[in-house]
Amino acid sequence: MRPRAVFFDLDDTLIDRAGAFTRYVDSLVARYPAVFPEARRAESVAWLHTVDGRGGVSRSAFCQQVTEAFPGLGLTPDALWEDMASRLPHLVHEDADVCDWVASVARCRPVAVVSNGSARVQRTKLARAGLADVLPEVFLSGEVGASKPAARIFEAALAHIGRPPEEVLHVGDDPERDVMGAARLGLATCWVSHGRPWPSALPPPTFTVECIPKRIDDIAGVLTRWT
Repeated sequence: MRPRAVFFDLDDTLIDRAGAFTRYVDSLVARYPAVFPEARRAESVAWLHTVDGRGGVSRSAFCQQVTEAFPGLGLTPDALWEDMASRLPHLVHEDADVCDWVASVARCRPVAVVSNGSARVQRTKLARAGLADVLPEVFLSGEVGASKPAARIFEAALAHIGRPPEEVLHVGDDPERDVMGAARLGLATCWVSHGRPWPSALPPPTFTVECIPKRIDDIAGVLTRWT
């Protein structure tokens, strides 16, 4: 049998996007202390995280809501997005264990990133995470012209590696975009749950792990069982 292949989502799968967003919010509070007074700061920060939806909410909708809720920022939605796009990717931290593990996977089988997002933002995150050289095969919605869960972005990656869907495992944290999007094409799936319950209305993923950073043995065990 030909070698099996693995596709990885990026945000909150291979990299800690939630941590980078927390650091971005902290920087926003530090730069605009009058907008986030101490008495309401915790409530405001919690609201920002809720509205962000772990990055699952469209950026235009997020920036519109934030600038309306905090007019004191003096930013338009486009200006807030530019601030996020230029700052947040640089707040991603490298995890040496993840880099080493992904490199070991890539030595044994085709591996690619399949991620929503712009080239500017996502490729900067890859570089900051130390994964740019480890994962040169990258399929981004901003470059492909299609966003997960659309079939076209998965099909572009499949065509590039020359593997049929049944030989590929897609790993990601979004039940609909990652798991359902890949499963509709016949890929095996691994959901990165971050402790969340699986939506009962959806068919379950092939595998589930809680997270990848700090829990390399769990995802390594999935690949061992699957292959």
